[in-house]
Parts: sequence; C-alpha cells; structure tokens
Amino acid sequence: MPRKLIALDLDGTTLDRAGRLAAPTIQTLQAATAAGHLVVIATGRPDAISEDLYDQLGLTGPMINFNGALIHVPHRDWAAERAVTMPIATALALRELKAEFDIKVMVAEGKRLLRADHGYVNVPFLPDLPHPTALLDAAGLTQAPISVTMFIDDRDLTPLTAAVAARFPQLTAKTWGAWSGENTALEVTAGNASKSRALAYVAGAYGIAQQDIVAFGDDLNDLDMIQYAGVGVAMQNARPEILAAADAVTPTDNDHQGVANFLVRYLHL
Repeated sequence: MPRKLIALDLDGTTLDRAGRLAAPTIQTLQAATAAGHLVVIATGRPDAISEDLYDQLGLTGPMINFNGALIHVPHRDWAAERAVTMPIATALALRELKAEFDIKVMVAEGKRLLRADHGYVNVPFLPDLPHPTALLDAAGLTQAPISVTMFIDDRDLTPLTAAVAARFPQLTAKTWGAWSGENTALEVTAGNASKSRALAYVAGAYGIAQQDIVAFGDDLNDLDMIQYAGVGVAMQNARPEILAAADAVTPTDNDHQGVANFLVRYLHL
C-alpha cells in the first residue's frame, strides 16, 4: 500500500463530544504512523488548543490550524512553515459587526497571539482572560493576525457568515464549533486559506499524491478537504452536506471511535 496522508479534523471527528481522544483512537493513529503513513491534524482550532492533542498522538510532522491558514510543525522550526495573515486594519474593521450581532467575545489570533475585544471567562476553547493587558484595538493589535474568531449563539451563524461575505469578500468565514450551540465559533481568515489548499501544500512537501490523501470531517469547514481528498470520509455524525460529498462514511460516530474503526479496516492495521 502506498504511503497515505491521513488528515484529521478534531472537533466532532477525532475527538468525542467531551473533546477527548479515546485510547483506541490514539493506538490506531500511532499504528498508522508506525506503518509509515503521515497523520496530520487539520483543524479550525488555533495552535494553542491543538498542540496537546498533537502530543497525545505522538505526532512529529506538520499540523494545520485556523482552517488551513497556519501550516507548521509544533515545538520546532520548520523551513516550510506557512502562515496566511490578514491586514491589521481588516481585523480591526471586523469589530463593526458587533453593532448588529450579539458577539459574546471577538478574538484576533495567530501563532502565539491572542487579542480579545474585552476580558472574559468561561468561553469554551479559550483560556480565561478576565483582565487582558492588551486588547483587540489599534493599540493592542500590533501583529497581523491569522484569524478573527467570533463566539456567538448558533442562531446568528448564518446571518453573520453572510454579513462577513458581503462586506469583506476578501475573507472567508467558517465555523468549527456549530455543534456547540450557544458558543459557536465563527472563524474568519484570509480568503486564500482553506484546509484543501493546506493539504495540497503538505502532500507536496512530502511527495504524497492527491489520490493517497484520506481526509476525515464532520462540519462545513471540512467540505473542501473532503471533496479534495482521494478518499473523503464523513463521520457518521456529520452534517448532511458532508455525508453527501464524501466517498465513504465511518462505521460509527465520533463518540465511538469512528476514525479508528474506519482506519483499522482501510489500512489493514
């Protein structure tokens, strides 16, 4: 069997509903690595809340964060590292949306960068920051960010996504937490960033053909990589759009190690 690039979305896919890696999932992915395949996390999450999962899996290759806008190797310098940023002025202009939508907190992020529009606690996926020393404003944001993420109720997801598209056509807005209800995360990145482009970049760097990419996902931010991969695999619990686009579906959902159960059979582990 030729070497495969196994691309893994995290939330709703590789992780269970509690956001954890199950022991069988860890064991299966480590077995895939030992067999010579390249396991790559491809998530909308920033690096800061992905690296612990990368370490649990014992990975040493690239990781894709911010829905494809950051491609890097955690804990070390990588000559091929790539970050797609947006201008500071554009990130600041996104704050205008707060006048029309109930945005609980807005954060600009990059590799080792986090600037929030105000202090907060108990926001999923973010470290508590009750008294920030620098804010998401002209004084505090001095580094071009990779993304601006807005935490909202899921009822605002569709209209807010449409507003971003209409007013900032150079940007792309995708969710990686629509399943989280009142704490949905809408992540905005540069328009030329996507999981599929990031996968193509990593596959090229490692000499892996497109037909040998196996990608797993469940949500709308996974659609382009599901369509791009040689084998796009939808989770059993995926949105209908992902199920319709996929080449295959996992035999079980993310709460029952769907990724691991598929790979054991597919890779003959």
